[in-house]
Amino acid sequence: MPVIKVDLHCPYCGKDFDIELVENATEDDLIEECPLCGHPLDVRLVLDPQTGNVVGAEVHRVDGDTDD
Repeated sequence: MPVIKVDLHCPYCGKDFDIELVENATEDDLIEECPLCGHPLDVRLVLDPQTGNVVGAEVHRVDGDTDD
């Protein structure tokens, strides 16, 4: 299975990190822990509309607060 590396920014600790995702993932919304601070993150995959392959990801706080 092809894997892509995606750079993310933790809305809790403010640090950047990367994760590896399967390019043809069947789920488009994942809960992952920040590897730096341990907070749970809502990772929403960005899919190519034509191929359905993962092309990126957005990360959001699980508690619903914004990171502003």
